[in-house]
Amino acid sequence: MTPITASVRLRAEPVDEYRCKYHADRPIGTGDVRMYTSPDEAADSPVARALMDVPGIRVVMISGTDVTVVQDGDLPWTALDPQIRYAVNTALAQTGSEAQTTAPRVVDDDELYSAVSEIFRVQVNPAVAQHGGGVDLIDVEDGVVVVRMMGGCQGCGMANVTLRQGIEAMLKREIPGVKGIRDITDHSAGTKPYFSGTQ
Repeated sequence: MTPITASVRLRAEPVDEYRCKYHADRPIGTGDVRMYTSPDEAADSPVARALMDVPGIRVVMISGTDVTVVQDGDLPWTALDPQIRYAVNTALAQTGSEAQTTAPRVVDDDELYSAVSEIFRVQVNPAVAQHGGGVDLIDVEDGVVVVRMMGGCQGCGMANVTLRQGIEAMLKREIPGVKGIRDITDHSAGTKPYFSGTQ
């Protein structure tokens, strides 16, 4: 195996103050999603291990050409970006592609639950709360996110649109491994009930 010597070009796409997705110009990992939440978990991944050494980084997800990092929010991405780029390029220059050097570590439902829960906490529920609603994360089963809608979202005629076009699309985009959403809400009990035939 020949290590990568040329710098990997990374295009940053900040999602919010906590998460930033980097798109590389070549594969960094396999097509499977690998998530790392501690240096110990990153022992088999040079890139994840290097990123975990960057102050403030607490979660790393690698899939194909994408690397998503989650930080604690203390520093702006402009301050962390040079360190992230250096960490990725240094690790790859020394070891080559993750796809070549490590076995796939597929994200399990518990890890997906943690990632989805964080998005619900910082993004989904603050947004729907403005309309008097809420979304309760019940479980993740084989990559499918199970939710129950509450308050103004329960029985709302736009609930399915919000769920599918908003929340589900965002989760699939931000968390590789999420396959879809299953709503177990009893919408007939809401203040503005609608029926499954209208969804």
